[in-house]
Amino acid sequence: MSKILIVDDDPAIVSSTADMLRAFSFEVITSTDGRKGFEIAVSQAPDVVILDWMMPGYSGMQFITDYRKQGYQTPVLFLTAKGESPDQVEALRAGADDYLSKPCDAQVLRERLRAMIRRSEYNSKKNDNAGNRHEYCGGELIIDGDVMQAFKHEESCDLTNREFQLLQYLEQNCGRVCTRSELLKQVWKFDFLGDERTVDVTIKRTRQKIEPDQKNFKYILTRRGFGYFFPNDLT
Repeated sequence: MSKILIVDDDPAIVSSTADMLRAFSFEVITSTDGRKGFEIAVSQAPDVVILDWMMPGYSGMQFITDYRKQGYQTPVLFLTAKGESPDQVEALRAGADDYLSKPCDAQVLRERLRAMIRRSEYNSKKNDNAGNRHEYCGGELIIDGDVMQAFKHEESCDLTNREFQLLQYLEQNCGRVCTRSELLKQVWKFDFLGDERTVDVTIKRTRQKIEPDQKNFKYILTRRGFGYFFPNDLT
């Protein structure tokens, strides 16, 4: 059930809008104070915020400006009596996702909310998937956590599971030198029955498969006497 936060200083509008949305099977939380509504938005993470513009003390424009400045990307729909085009433009430029004038049709409000939630869920899934695939040096090396494989210009490097896990661990800790004992503990875990030279052998095999130049390594570097690291300044 999607959660909707209504922030409006008019208790009658808050009550009627909340009843309408609950009839459409939304979970609804409310506030008749802009600043308290902001605190609720931050603490309870609604799926959509319905926001009035003209509220005393802390207006809807102050709300959306502060909300976006702090990095919150929750969809915000302005529902307000200010219905002129310049007002709509100002709100959208400030970071609102949609704008409706009071009074609005219940069916239209429902569909606008559903559309905003769909877009938000799609963007969230897209970002999650993108976060599992990292490209370096124009695709010279691609590390894809979804398929547990590395690629050179889209051609598979044919890493073994252990080789990929080792590469992925170094990437996830990029810029930090990982000792052999740490790699054994974090990558091999309880499967390991040998000694630290196993790390060196696996590093060598992995380099042979992913490095474009076997004389000048770019992706798995050595800090002599300490361990290995994945650089954090690759482009």
